[in-house]
Amino acid sequence: MEHGGKVERISRILPESLRTTLGYYYKRYMFHRYLREVFSDRYEPRNQGPMVPSELITTEALMYEEDLNIRARPEWYLGSGYREAWTVLTMLEQCSFDLRSMRSVLEFGCGSARVLRHFRNIAGLQLVGTDANPKAIGWDRKSLPGIGFYQNELTPPLPFDNETFDLIYALSVFTHIPLEWQCSWLHELRRVLVPGGYLLCTVHGDTYLKSQLNDEDRDRLERAGALTLDSTHPRASYSSQVLGSWDVFQTRDQVTAVFGEGFKILRYTTEPAAAGQDTLVLLKASRGD
Repeated sequence: MEHGGKVERISRILPESLRTTLGYYYKRYMFHRYLREVFSDRYEPRNQGPMVPSELITTEALMYEEDLNIRARPEWYLGSGYREAWTVLTMLEQCSFDLRSMRSVLEFGCGSARVLRHFRNIAGLQLVGTDANPKAIGWDRKSLPGIGFYQNELTPPLPFDNETFDLIYALSVFTHIPLEWQCSWLHELRRVLVPGGYLLCTVHGDTYLKSQLNDEDRDRLERAGALTLDSTHPRASYSSQVLGSWDVFQTRDQVTAVFGEGFKILRYTTEPAAAGQDTLVLLKASRGD
């Protein structure tokens, strides 16, 4: 966020628990300040909602089991949600998305709505979350009013009409969708986007290629263009082990080819952004384009 580099440098000298607590207040303040500036009369501050049970956090992009010690802290969980909601909005704004015209938002793979809940501070938005984990959706429905939650299957379709949403975002989702289902999900998300709508999603970038894969894995990835670790693989992420899911890696060339089919790629980051992964901002062409 604004002045984030300076704040981050200062925070490094503080104890971790204090960094997390101060980081939460900073991220919350900056997110709400941004909403006031961008949405003005549509900005309506809402309660951030309750803390999620730890058992659900274990299914949400934990690389290692011990990561739960940090991510189960309310300050980290809620603060990271503010940060990623801000990242989604600012990246869209940088790609010429008219935030003030936004009326309908879908988070595909919402989990416990760590990010989506913060969009309730914007009035006049239809907010929808969908996820394949029935436990997460059950908790969301009981705990986060003002959002419609739906359980999806591992393969399409979604229970929505054509051209329903102005914006869809998916954080740490395509990093866990097997390659044989990837194109069908992209086609389905395109179906429920309005013409001129935006899709923001993340993929594994260099950070994960260097930290999670070994030299042999990286060689296989480079030769084949893609690599999938199933839940039994010794280097699978902890959340994939818990869910019986997959960790999916692709080269930049393959991502560009697959995600550029049916969408115009407006941005493809080379540095970690939303969800700490590489982020794509995709545009569904308007009719006649």
